[in-house]
Amino acid sequence: MNTYFTFWHYGASIIISLLLIIAIIATLRERNITAKTSIIITYTIVAFGLLFLSILVIDTYTKKVTLSNLENHRFYAAEEIIFTGMVRNTGGYPIGEVNVEIKIVNKDTAAKRGEPSYQSNAFAELIGDKGLKEKTSFVVVTEVVATNLKPGQSKTFRIAMPHPTHFKGYSDYVRVFGN
Repeated sequence: MNTYFTFWHYGASIIISLLLIIAIIATLRERNITAKTSIIITYTIVAFGLLFLSILVIDTYTKKVTLSNLENHRFYAAEEIIFTGMVRNTGGYPIGEVNVEIKIVNKDTAAKRGEPSYQSNAFAELIGDKGLKEKTSFVVVTEVVATNLKPGQSKTFRIAMPHPTHFKGYSDYVRVFGN
């Protein structure tokens, strides 16, 4: 995975590392503490947690991606839905990978309740529906559509995803994010 660290990422890493080193040195210099190793391990775990959270927060503010010109059409010959569109880096920093996540949800009444699967009815099985007894209510596909996207740069994409034959129509939900 190609990810770009900005100077904000490096700054947060350096600050948290320095705080960890200061805390470890202060703990080692203290004479009245009996469990120094457990305290140092606790400081280290907290520092890694802070580092992880700071990277997530910095990523949300530096890696901004927008999605535009999203279109979809169904390709009946292959039972697929083809999504096309464009992603653009609207932030001020390069993005290593741009991912698009597409979720299609069956419009059938059983699927609307939000369950991941539902039982097919006996009548459908009687007239020839020899498929699965448990049918999926949604399909999710996540793909990398752009790598090394510079600030202001855009790229078009095309994603083909399966369309289950038992869907009675679908609603689509699209999400874009950068790493």
